[in-house]
Amino acid sequence: MTKETINLNYPKNLLTEKVYTKFAGQVMRTMLMLYDAGFDIPLSITGRPEQVSSFMSTLKKEKKYMDSYIKHGLNDSRTLMSRHKLLDSVKAFEGETGLVWPFKN
Repeated sequence: MTKETINLNYPKNLLTEKVYTKFAGQVMRTMLMLYDAGFDIPLSITGRPEQVSSFMSTLKKEKKYMDSYIKHGLNDSRTLMSRHKLLDSVKAFEGETGLVWPFKN
């Protein structure tokens, strides 16, 4: 299995639709692999420490939102609070990296 690399550190002048598409594809493939819990996920995330931290924080909030949605339903106050925290984290991630978060709810 080849190791997937997600690079979060692109200079602003190099950001293109191709970069966004590649980033989203990498993350989505990784999430699908995580879904099958029996496999070791070969993943490398590169970028400045604050970019990687922002990515991981947003990914965790994405999972919390999905878990809350499944457990409590879409209109529950806990789900809405989780979504609000996710949107704040997505905004911070996009500001930090210049990349568009690949999951839209």
